[in-house]
Amino acid sequence: MARPLTFQQIEAFRAVVLAGTTVAAARVLHTTQPTVSRLIGQAQSASGLKLFVNDRGRLLLTREGRHLFETVQLNFQGFERIEQAVAALRASGAGVFRIACTPSLGQSMLPLTMERFARAFPHVHFNVQTLGSRQVEEGLRQGLYDIALTNKAYDGAEFHVQAVHQAEAVCVAAPDHPFAKLKVVKVTDLRGQVLISLQRDDALELALHKAFADEDMVSPTAIETIYSSTICTFAARGLGVGVINPYMASVFADRLCIRKFAPKLPVTTYAAFARFAPASELAQHFFEALQGVCKGSDWHDTPS
Repeated sequence: MARPLTFQQIEAFRAVVLAGTTVAAARVLHTTQPTVSRLIGQAQSASGLKLFVNDRGRLLLTREGRHLFETVQLNFQGFERIEQAVAALRASGAGVFRIACTPSLGQSMLPLTMERFARAFPHVHFNVQTLGSRQVEEGLRQGLYDIALTNKAYDGAEFHVQAVHQAEAVCVAAPDHPFAKLKVVKVTDLRGQVLISLQRDDALELALHKAFADEDMVSPTAIETIYSSTICTFAARGLGVGVINPYMASVFADRLCIRKFAPKLPVTTYAAFARFAPASELAQHFFEALQGVCKGSDWHDTPS
């Protein structure tokens, strides 16, 4: 009859998998080889599963053992995160400040904000997760972040969302592209161009496709990607042109021709918090630093 595995049995199982032998696992666990062997035997008996096969003295996982190990690893990663948080609390007294943001904001607005914030709070430990909007939203819903930066206004009573900056999409191209002679690139100018675009469900992409429809144009998309940074890199190489948020465009300003785009496609940056968990004092200070960056001279709505 199967019985629940004890923590010691699970720990021994994981150590043997990672170390390869019971002798090596015993060294990792600071115990003896017979103790490890006994715990592995108990684990197999309790679970009713054969977890290892012996291959010339080396223990190899069975199929069942592999599935169990994958589950064990996920749980031990959680333990490791707890240990890291405890270490950070010991070192700083302030804990870990957890930030989530989209890739474009993570390379543009976030570094400026962190620089300003870190000057006022030099001992804070940061954990920064750069994710897609949907992953940011889900993580925020689960209370994984103190603050999130995104270009999407999350709906739902579980979120507190505040707009911190509004700008307009820009067109990017190679410096020697014909668009360099224009002050404003119109949607009709995209006829005949290779358009490097984001995925169809992106908010800016939806607005751009509406602009095409308003002009009875078919989207000239030829390259689709999930990152604005990829659009910039490809455009700088002359592979096509793109219409993106101005934050990421500014990161590549030395390699791109950046022009205003018509019609105006608004891009709004939001700070989001989980409503069920009141914003920490650090989150409020970080939000104030973000507002300062948005209003300051080191940030521009649209490139000239």
